[in-house]
Formats: sequence, structure tokens, C-alpha cells
Amino acid sequence: MKRMGTATKMATDTATATALRTSRVAGTRGGVITAREIDSGTSKARASKKDVWLTDPGARGQGRFTIRCTPAGARVCMYRYTQSDGTRDILKVADYDPRGVAGLTLHEAREKAGELARLAGAGNNVRVVLHERDEAKAAVAEAALAAKRNASRGSLAAMYRVYVSTLQGRESHYDAQSIFELHVRGPFPKLAGRPAGQTKAEELRDVLARLIEAGKGRTAAKLRAYLRAAFSMAMRAGLDPTLPEALTAFDIQVNPADRLPSLAQFSKALDRALTLPELRAFWRRLEAAIGSPARDALMACMYLGGQRPTQVLRLTPRLVDFSGATLTLLDPKGRNRHANPRRHVLPIHEDFLPAIRARLAQTDAVESPLFSTNGRVPLRKETVALLVAEIKKGMLAAGELERGPFSMRDLRRTAETHMAALAISSDVRAQIQSHGLGGIQARHYDRHDYMPEKRAALALWVQRFRNLPPESQRTISPARSGRNRERVAGKRSDLAV
Repeated sequence: MKRMGTATKMATDTATATALRTSRVAGTRGGVITAREIDSGTSKARASKKDVWLTDPGARGQGRFTIRCTPAGARVCMYRYTQSDGTRDILKVADYDPRGVAGLTLHEAREKAGELARLAGAGNNVRVVLHERDEAKAAVAEAALAAKRNASRGSLAAMYRVYVSTLQGRESHYDAQSIFELHVRGPFPKLAGRPAGQTKAEELRDVLARLIEAGKGRTAAKLRAYLRAAFSMAMRAGLDPTLPEALTAFDIQVNPADRLPSLAQFSKALDRALTLPELRAFWRRLEAAIGSPARDALMACMYLGGQRPTQVLRLTPRLVDFSGATLTLLDPKGRNRHANPRRHVLPIHEDFLPAIRARLAQTDAVESPLFSTNGRVPLRKETVALLVAEIKKGMLAAGELERGPFSMRDLRRTAETHMAALAISSDVRAQIQSHGLGGIQARHYDRHDYMPEKRAALALWVQRFRNLPPESQRTISPARSGRNRERVAGKRSDLAV
């Protein structure tokens, strides 16, 4: 009897323990959830194809921390409670991850559920409170993002970028952009990123001082002029409908660059012009140079009376008229002219027509660049400047420079100076080099094209730098003279584009 009673008691205790373990997995309050029970519950959910719920014990009215194990293997930590009006609600706390990487650890999830329990204990609708918190966080994040976006958009660099965009098509476009990148954004990133309206003259002074100390006074003067123009444009944008609307966003009230000195001592006018022997030596070396698009472009600058290489390099077949022996340069230099450049028509000297014809033969379309190595992209003026530097080096070594070195930009001054020496009037020289034509008389009244005067003046200029004898002294046989007239007539008729 005693042995049977003992066996019955052991069987009862085993059944009770089994029932207890089952009830904890099923969701009763047997004890706090452990990581082992979560793994066990996940296995059972997969085997039974049904969710298994695990629940922590708790005092009445405080809600319960529970974990839902799904057949798919998900373990979702949740908080379940009864609201003050008697309705029940269950909120997701987090996904469970024992490593705390893809979710919260069991301890972290239980702590977060405790916060929700404290909200519920204070009589709050926890779901509403959490929603309001999420909205507040989103509003703060959006405000921070907007502030960052506005700060970036309103920065000195952004304002200057808009200003540079207005220079598109002008020679100063690339210069203005590169100077800012090299000497402001690079060495002074905080200044470039700060709102443009907060820029102080003292900060710009430090930028210019760095350049002057490095021996780059001319660059400092140019940067000061570009910054002053950028701030001035932004100040006028609110009232000037012709300026980019984007400039109105910077709210510029003062121009800090106005307080800076003009640095005129670094912007002195240059006066180097080649003497007549230097000019003729330069031409001889240019003629002897290896044929190339750069050589042809530089010869064009000379034959056309010292034109700017930048404008000559814009030439396309569409701008060449063989029937009239003329070509048209597009001159965007000057205020508000980059969008509608002045059309500058010049005569082509008959000795330069063969070079123009050769360049045309290498182009594919009427809009292709006339001076190009591949027929698609025009030469850069720096490429032509390299050729000038090579010629200068040779002249210097041969002792052909009477007044020292020169640069490509001195050739334009040389042409003007020598045409003045040939008694060519200042009006005709202005028509050839396209400067000083902005007065009322030229803009509104004088409609003469000056083509005969320009053609005669350029003939004298070519005769001078090529050291040709005057027309009256040339000994040309009648037969040769007739052939020359036929050759020129043929060029003007058969080679018309």
C-alpha cells in the first residue's frame, strides 16, 4: 500500500510539473520569460504552424510584457494592457534579437515595455502618446533637414555659383569659377559653407591677404571684383527681373566686399608691345612652325588685326562667307552681351584664304569648330598660348627680343600700336578690334559696316608684319597678275560656303 501511494504521488507531481511548463509556454504567469523559452517557443510554433505566446507575470492593472513566436521564425516583443475604458490594446515593442543587432535583446525589450507600463499606469492612452511622440520626432527631423538644406542653399558658395552661371559664354566664366574653388572653397571651407548674408568683410580680407602674401596680388584683385559683383547682383535680384530668381533666396542686405580696397595697385594696365623687328621675327617663326590647328588659329589672330584667341576659336563654317571673303566673330565681351553677342564681321586677307579653305575641308558640319584637333571640340586658348610661349623661347635664345619677354595677350596691343603707327584712325582700329563701340553714336546712329576701311587697314597691317613691299613697288608680270586675279575670283565663287 505504501509503495503504491508513493508511486501515485510521483505520478501526480510529474503531471503537475508538465502542466506548469505547458501553461508558461501557452501564456500563463508561471515566471519571467527566458531566452531558452523563446527558442523553445519558436520551435513549437514552427512545428505546430501556429503562433506561440510567452508572457511575463505582473501586478494587476499594469499590463503584461509578452512575446509572440510565429511559424515563420519571427519573435515579436509586445506590451498588452487594458485601457481606462476597459478596452484592451496590444502594442509592438520591438523585434527580439539575442545579439541586439536586428532588434532588441530580451533585457532591452523588457525595459522598453516597462516605460509603456508606466505610461499606462498614469492613465494615458499609450498608443496616442506614442503617435504624438513619433510626430514630434518627425517634425524635429524635418526641421533639422530643412535648416541644413537652407543653410547649404544660402551659403556663400551657393550664391557665388548662381553668379558664375550668369557668366556662361563669357571669357570670365571659367576664371571666376576656378578662382573661387582654388582660393575660397578649398582653403576656407567654413566660410564657403556659411550663409552668404552672414559673410563679414574681415573674413574676405583674410582670403585676399593669403593671396597677396603668396605673391598673387592680381588674383586677389580679381577675386575681390568677382565677390563684389556677386554680392551686388544678389542685392539687386529682388527688384531686377532680369536676374536669376534664385539669388533672392540669399537675402543679401549689404555688400561686404564694398568695404575692401580695390587693390588697384595689382591691376595696372600692361604696356608691352612688340617692336617692328620683334614683330617680324615673331611672324617668321610662326610661319616656320609645324602645321597645326594652333598655328592656323594664331595666324588668324594676326591676319585679322590682333583678335582675341577665345573669339577666333569659336569660329565655325557657318560664320565664314567665301563669296564676300569675310568671317564673323561673336563678341560676348561687355555687360549683358553674353546672351546676345555682337556680330563682328571682318575681311579675310586673300593670302589667308588657303588656310581657311584647308580648315573647312577638315570640318564635318556647319557648326563644327574650325580650329580643332578632332573636329568636335574647339581648341583651348591655352593650347595657342603654348605655341606663343615656344616662339618666345626661341626668340629669347636667338637674341631677337629687344624689350624682354611677352605673352599672347600682348599681341593684341601690338597690332593696335602698329596700326596706329600706320596712321589708321582710332575709329577704324576700334571697328577692327571691336572695342569702344558702346556709345550712343555707334549703337543708334552709325550703321556703316566699315568694310572697305577695315579691308584697307588690314592690308596695311599684313604688309607691315610680313615685311612686304608696298603694292606700288611690287614687280608682278602682267601674266602673273592676271592669274592672281583669276585665283582670287575662283576662291570667292567656287569655295563659297
